Amino acid sequence: MKDFLVLDLGLRSYAEALSLQRALAAARIAKRVEQDVLVLVEHPPVITLGRSTKAGNLLASEALLAARGVELYEVERGGDVTFHGPGQLVGYPIVDLTEHKQDLHWYLRQATRAGPASGPTGASSPASACMRVAG
Repeated sequence: MKDFLVLDLGLRSYAEALSLQRALAAARIAKRVEQDVLVLVEHPPVITLGRSTKAGNLLASEALLAARGVELYEVERGGDVTFHGPGQLVGYPIVDLTEHKQDLHWYLRQATRAGPASGPTGASSPASACMRVAG
């Protein structure tokens, strides 16, 4: 895989990071950004609901979450209910697959193999399509 331009945003709201991701993706598609980008960020408490979220998978009410300072967003990504919070480093890759193999599942397999998102034996964990950074 090619090198990434890495942007470390520190602690940022989910809305702010999502807006930046969308702008970077548009710029990458338009070739105004010539390199793949990895956005690293921590979020204040937030739960995202992906397209695969089913009724009943979010166990707390929106009112309870709001009372505890947890934001809630419905997003266009795949997946189910995901929590992000302080102390958790989240990586958002902005990748032009036309410069790689044009297959999202291939890319996800490469990403989980490339990073330290592997188990104690070094084998990639198919249950986790996230990238964890040791440190």
